[in-house]
Amino acid sequence: MNLAPTARATAERIKAFAHPTRLAILNELVAGPKCVTDIEDILPARQANISQHLAVLRHAGLVDYAQDGTLRCYYLSRPELVKGLLAISTSDEEAVVRTPEEINLEKEKLRKAQAKRKKSTAISSNRVSDTRLSR
Repeated sequence: MNLAPTARATAERIKAFAHPTRLAILNELVAGPKCVTDIEDILPARQANISQHLAVLRHAGLVDYAQDGTLRCYYLSRPELVKGLLAISTSDEEAVVRTPEEINLEKEKLRKAQAKRKKSTAISSNRVSDTRLSR
């Protein structure tokens, strides 16, 4: 499967959210920058484990750090994206349940709209060809 580079990058970013510890780290960083030792005091994880999760988040472009002596203090490098994805992930929207008849109706509407668009595109391209020929 040949995915566009942007689709791959998006998938990597979303995969970085897929761990409870990383979600907790991101939630903490929403409040402001934190050094690894600060995060270690907050979360029930060891420094090495936190550092590994921060590396995943950094690789995904969600966090970055500033070096302060021997301390690395992390911050959200894409704060709006992280806040948005965290909001979506905590949404309690109910799942939609559809009947086979509803699905078939929606598919038929989509098919008709696509056919209409295709016909409209063909008419437009014919007009462009006619204009070029008349010159």
